[in-house]
Amino acid sequence: MPFEMCAYRRVVPANLLGLPSACVPASHDEGTGLPIGVLITGRRFREDLCLEAAEAIETRLGVATPIDPVR
Repeated sequence: MPFEMCAYRRVVPANLLGLPSACVPASHDEGTGLPIGVLITGRRFREDLCLEAAEAIETRLGVATPIDPVR
């Protein structure tokens, strides 16, 4: 399966159900340099809660967006 398809498969169900979601970078894998993220999914019409949670996670972890892969 192409990488792009793997990246989107977690978000597609939320989109099909009409649920707000946000993916926040949390860290990166030391070996590959690929990002590790947190997926937040909320109740319908509560985008505000998803964005507040995403902001809180970014602030708490202090991970800059985007994370550049190690080459």
